[in-house]
Amino acid sequence: MSSPEPASPGTALCLSGGGYRAVLFNAGAVLRLAEAGLLGTATRICGVSGGAIVAGLVAVHWSRLASDGFSAAAVRREILAPLRTLTSRTLDGRSVVGGLLFPRSLTEWISHNFDRDLYHGVQFGDLPSLPRLSIGASQLNGGTRVVFSNEARSRVGAISIGDPSYPVTDAVCASIAMPPAFPALRVSESDLDGEARGMQLADGMLCDPLALADAQDCRTLWVSDGGGALVEEPSIDGKVDQAARAIEILQDALRLSPKHALLSGFQDGRHAGAYWSLRANTSDYPADTCLVCPPSRAAELAALPTRFAAMNEDLQERLINWGYAICDISLRSWFDGTLARPAEFPYRDRGL
Repeated sequence: MSSPEPASPGTALCLSGGGYRAVLFNAGAVLRLAEAGLLGTATRICGVSGGAIVAGLVAVHWSRLASDGFSAAAVRREILAPLRTLTSRTLDGRSVVGGLLFPRSLTEWISHNFDRDLYHGVQFGDLPSLPRLSIGASQLNGGTRVVFSNEARSRVGAISIGDPSYPVTDAVCASIAMPPAFPALRVSESDLDGEARGMQLADGMLCDPLALADAQDCRTLWVSDGGGALVEEPSIDGKVDQAARAIEILQDALRLSPKHALLSGFQDGRHAGAYWSLRANTSDYPADTCLVCPPSRAAELAALPTRFAAMNEDLQERLINWGYAICDISLRSWFDGTLARPAEFPYRDRGL
């Protein structure tokens, strides 16, 4: 039996979702990739749900990052700073002030916040040709994967939207939508042509939980999994939010198959790279680390609800630190053992 053929050259950064928790965790991983001199080598950036928020931001600011040599300082300025501003506000349902001052739909309110804080009206046609950006969503009324991209190509089993005039903000809103907290994004006939007419788009994790589907042609895969632990999520009145719980269970089940396929691909040589997860334990990795990551503290972060509710500075910095640390130990364990160990957390006074 012949061995599997390796994928074509290229490097994909794949960012999964999980609300603000995944946004900040993925941002920490992006910072570590930059410090390691690896971020600038990415030829494709893929994101779904919360990961799409980060993927879109990295693509929008790619030229600025490149002009500063993909330095850690540039990532802190262009990526971490705006994401911390965003995650300090609640978007999980319209706030009282927002509802009074912004008399349009909830979807438009969310889009307004994203465009103001992150994407500033940038369209897919404004992005550089490399890295190729892929933002995934799910078609609720057809069960089909939908991909927004700055690359015009057909995709087997998916609807590809490569309209250069499509706003990055709208693609991200489609990828994070999950009724009832976030209404599905409706794509009208005036927006797109052909089979895309009349679609209702929602959370990209439903069809592509690890943002891997558009990255399989790349030889190297860096996969950041922001999915948290399965825990009961009480609502304000103390009762379990059954809808949120059902969604979390579904997404966790969907994640298993692509995760196993990814790890098999690493083992049989089809892909190089590394996979890291919010739920990981540093003791499971062969590489050592000078960053103290107590399993109990990591478990607390993994148990945070999958929400877009405001996070304080403590949680923001702990999540960024954890994404940074587990990305580092994964890279040095499975991708490049010669990478220098980081001396400290990005927020050294916070720890994990």
